[in-house]
Amino acid sequence: MQLPTGSHVAVADGTQFQLFRNSGTEQEPSLNTVDLPTSDEAAHNAGQGDTPRQNEEAGHAASVAAALNTAVLSNKIKSLLVIADPSTLGEMRKLYHKALSAVLVGEIAKTLTSQSTDDILKSIANA
Repeated sequence: MQLPTGSHVAVADGTQFQLFRNSGTEQEPSLNTVDLPTSDEAAHNAGQGDTPRQNEEAGHAASVAAALNTAVLSNKIKSLLVIADPSTLGEMRKLYHKALSAVLVGEIAKTLTSQSTDDILKSIANA
């Protein structure tokens, strides 16, 4: 998969979230960290799991989805790739605003939150 210049890459799991922006080209992408705070409000309205940990992870996914929705609706994100573990990705998909779905360039169901940007770029290239 090629990542267009200026695209954002959200990398999440049940407890962590990172947002990057491709400041390179499609042929030679370069990921730079972008700050996008998440809100605990969405987390309080989520939590459909069977255990407290599952509830926390679902809440975190809801918080990330809400932050991404807000960023897309305010035109801070114009194209987005989401990378998340399968469980988190499933929770986030339920909460995508139609505007977010419209700017989504792809999804990768994989845990990469603790990986280097080089490893993230390799996973994108192989997707």
